[in-house]
Amino acid sequence: MAENIQYNISVPDTYEKDGEEKTAWTTVGTAFQNDKGSISLKIPANIAVSGDVVLFPKEDNE
Repeated sequence: MAENIQYNISVPDTYEKDGEEKTAWTTVGTAFQNDKGSISLKIPANIAVSGDVVLFPKEDNE
């Protein structure tokens, strides 16, 4: 059985603050490693995603 690794699926939004470019991350779904070792993505039906998508490991307190 695969280790239960879970991720937040996030998309970046860049903006400028005090003359510096910053990145805000919006979580759009979750991902997890399934029993066969591949990663499954769960994105709600009402979410449209395009461009860059990043997986961040979920924190234990989430």
